[in-house]
Amino acid sequence: TTLHPSYGAVIPRIASQRCNVIHRWPNNNAEDDDTPFLSSKSIHTYVRLDEQPPLTIREIKQELQDRKINYTDCFDKESLLQRLQQAKDGTVKSDAEDSHNDDATTATVETHVNSKQEPTTTADSSDQSTAQPPSSSSTPSSDNKNTIDETTMLQEIRSLRVRELREELARRNLRWGGMIEKEDLVQAVFQARKVALNFSATGVLTPGNVAELTGEQLEQELEQKPKLPLLLDAYATWCGPCQMMAPQLVEASQVLGDKVRVAKMDTDQNQAQASKLQVQGLPTLILFRNGKEVDRIEGALMKDQLIQWVESKL
Repeated sequence: TTLHPSYGAVIPRIASQRCNVIHRWPNNNAEDDDTPFLSSKSIHTYVRLDEQPPLTIREIKQELQDRKINYTDCFDKESLLQRLQQAKDGTVKSDAEDSHNDDATTATVETHVNSKQEPTTTADSSDQSTAQPPSSSSTPSSDNKNTIDETTMLQEIRSLRVRELREELARRNLRWGGMIEKEDLVQAVFQARKVALNFSATGVLTPGNVAELTGEQLEQELEQKPKLPLLLDAYATWCGPCQMMAPQLVEASQVLGDKVRVAKMDTDQNQAQASKLQVQGLPTLILFRNGKEVDRIEGALMKDQLIQWVESKL
């Protein structure tokens, strides 16, 4: 409550809601009741509550956390609101439900795989004596090898939990909000990895996106053959210009597409690699071609400046 400065009346103050407070004073003139008139009677206060104010991003995230709903793939307020509405409608599962169902899903997959494994029979010695020697065509071809590698990759992805699948899709800037079943997430991660392996040595970098690399992963990328140009942003989380340039780098990577691999590396988390690269100022942009440094710039650049600089060095 607050004390009215002129009339000494106590006026209620309503917090957390937008409202219009209308103060009316009783008028002894019944014909003109809308005219304020000061009298010894108490002041009547009418409160008209309007609609609830729009939620802030922090409030949306807090409610999603309370509901134990993952929102790592939501990159703006609109997608957060959509995820919250899905949670209210019951069309998206909480992390607790996903964790509870993971074991059952994994057991089902393992049972399905084991049921397809047939027992191996040992051939008789007479059969072995008449068996034809293996021809050169029995050697696994590159297509068969790729098929085996993809099968192994798919099995490894299926062993991941729902939370891990969602986090990987979020790191690759892929939205999973409409994916209800775990297998949908598995196939999305599988396709993303296939595309990435044709683009980068580690499979972390994808065309048109900026991905985080460790020092070890950076070394693998620089050793890749054929060696696509690589643009590295050496940054730190506490660096203001680094944070300002981050969205500009994302937009530039979308324009550069599959012509350049774009990555960033936290110098605090990878101090040995940062020292090896002789990073002295932040942010530092380093352009590599054929595994060797071509040029570097210290300081933040805007989207057009980034594109112009990279294309001039290619």
